[in-house]
Amino acid sequence: MTYSIEFDKEAFKYLQKLDKTTRLRIVHSLQILSEDPYHPELDIKRMKGTSDEYRLRVGSYRVIYTVFKQEILIYVIRIGSRGDVYKI
Repeated sequence: MTYSIEFDKEAFKYLQKLDKTTRLRIVHSLQILSEDPYHPELDIKRMKGTSDEYRLRVGSYRVIYTVFKQEILIYVIRIGSRGDVYKI
């Protein structure tokens, strides 16, 4: 069972602006994530203060996402560098 991945508009724009190698690393990690949203090889942690948001670490970048099990969907909320992604 593979999860589909949807992006928030801002997250998708940010991903498109990144250099090719970084973008490919993030996309590759998201492909692994689509096979298992809690994959043990990936650096995933549940976000504190939320019940359903997770963060995926890809080098110095972070991907904030939530999992909708009923819809078999991973929704990427934000992508950003380590220092900026947590600021709302």
